[in-house]
Amino acid sequence: MVGFSAAVVFMLAMMLGGVWVVVSIGAAGIVGLFNILGFERVVVALGSITWETNTNFVLVALPLFVFMGELLFQTGIMNRIYVSASKIVSGLPGGLLQTNIAACTLFAACSGSSLASAATIGSVGYPQIVPRGYDRPLALGSIAAGGTLGILIPPSIIFIIYGSMAEVSIGRLFMAGVLPGLLLATLYVLYIAARALLNPALAPREPNVGWRDMLKAVGELWQVILLAAVVLGGIYGGVASPTEVAALGAVLALVFAAVARTLTWRAVRASALNTVRQTCMILFIIMAAKLFAMTLIYYQIPNRMVGWIEMLGLSAMLLVVAVCLLYLAMGTFFDGVSMMVITIPFVVPMMLALQVDLIWLGVLVCIMIEIGLLTPPVGLNIYVLQGATGESMRDIVVGSMPFVLCQVLTALLVLFYPQLALFLPSLLF
Repeated sequence: MVGFSAAVVFMLAMMLGGVWVVVSIGAAGIVGLFNILGFERVVVALGSITWETNTNFVLVALPLFVFMGELLFQTGIMNRIYVSASKIVSGLPGGLLQTNIAACTLFAACSGSSLASAATIGSVGYPQIVPRGYDRPLALGSIAAGGTLGILIPPSIIFIIYGSMAEVSIGRLFMAGVLPGLLLATLYVLYIAARALLNPALAPREPNVGWRDMLKAVGELWQVILLAAVVLGGIYGGVASPTEVAALGAVLALVFAAVARTLTWRAVRASALNTVRQTCMILFIIMAAKLFAMTLIYYQIPNRMVGWIEMLGLSAMLLVVAVCLLYLAMGTFFDGVSMMVITIPFVVPMMLALQVDLIWLGVLVCIMIEIGLLTPPVGLNIYVLQGATGESMRDIVVGSMPFVLCQVLTALLVLFYPQLALFLPSLLF
């Protein structure tokens, strides 16, 4: 255990010193294994993990889904989606703020990334909001919060990573996120409507659109509807795996852009570069996490923790609540992927010992990560939105905090009513 203690202390010291999370975790894994395996076998283990991670068929879906979302943004398709969504929700109190939630929900069904959703809607929607006299903190909060839907509504990059690490069905995880994602989006809409009705000055009324124009706007969303149908229908119809569906979705995004005559070399190049950056970051973190997980196994840490839980006699629900509180605390300092790769090797064995459903747990973990995206000092959606809009960090944080309460309420509902997450997976599988 001395070697493992040294590895943990080394990892925490590196993190506190500002070293990248991936380097800190990976280096700690190497330090821990070196004491047991020696130099040569550690090098072999590192090579094996690197090869297995980068040739994992399931994880191939990551860059494909990211590329699909990037293409929709870079080719201007999301601009048209935003305009169409604004017509559909024009009659709701809150006007364009409701459009932010609707557009984020639609984009979430295509991109799988919260950061991409926040950056896209921030760039596309916020410039249209500013001249119309909307309350800035509320407008910024609606975009930051709406962006978090990208990791709960399928396809979700977080679900792909969680499913790969916890070794559970990604298709089931995707379906488990649908109802909680729609519930959270509904709570956002209700909160904005209540604020707008109580204080109309926060969100001026937009002119109502006739039924004919509204139906036309729905028709203009055919691209998103088709993409969502291909992704969800392909997976749940048993036609294709998530990876195969991701590839088809990326091809469809290229076709849509070509038909719209917005497919340029510059757009493809920007989409490809952003995809490579995001994918490399995620894969490096997963490799480091697997190396650290191997260290835990060699030191029998999961078995020791399971024994500790059994000794304390903790119930499954109490343990799940403790894990959620742990993610809430970590979310103020770590991004979602880092939190998962640090905790999943510890958490999953304990949950399996108490027969906790890992699909249900995955949805709760995802919601906790959503909360972390909005809570400073490391709320990534806040920083992304600040970069996209140039607005003050204070306004974004103030506007986002009430939406965090909506996320907490959703987490509580899923916690006490697991069927919100498990109904659709059990129905379809």
